[in-house]
Amino acid sequence: MMLESLAVILLVATTILVWVLVQRQRVVEDRLTRLDRLDEIRTLLARIAESGGDLDLRRLEHVLIDIREGQRRLEQRLLQLAESASTSFQEESSSGAREPERSPITSLTERITNRLLAMGYERIQILSSTEEIARLLDQEEGDGDLLVQARRAGATCKGRVAVKGGVIAGVELKSAHSMFP
Repeated sequence: MMLESLAVILLVATTILVWVLVQRQRVVEDRLTRLDRLDEIRTLLARIAESGGDLDLRRLEHVLIDIREGQRRLEQRLLQLAESASTSFQEESSSGAREPERSPITSLTERITNRLLAMGYERIQILSSTEEIARLLDQEEGDGDLLVQARRAGATCKGRVAVKGGVIAGVELKSAHSMFP
């Protein structure tokens, strides 16, 4: 009987041990199942790394520089507009007039500056004298060219602005380094 009870105890102990081992195996399988996600993550990382290789960092850098330069031009133009608005407000309040009179020369030079700003140029200088501009505007047709200088992407550009009938007809500027081979 003792042997039988010992056999029963061993059988119960073995059953309990097998049950504990099965439970531990399930826990280990659950953890390994979570680790299977690592393979998915590895493949996703490989795809991201491949797509990152397609990025041209120099091109991105140039785009960011262009955006920064555009923001500077915008800031400068907004400051100019704010200054001109405050100046016109001061003139309006001092003279009692609604809108200050602008000379045709000032109007044309402002339009040229605005056009060149919109085209991405900065530090714009009109090289033609005010007398040349006045002669151009005094002509019946109002046709002629005005010499200008500006900067774009760090390079100095020189050229002309064609005016026909007092309206800007064309802009032709070339950078100094593109003029010489």
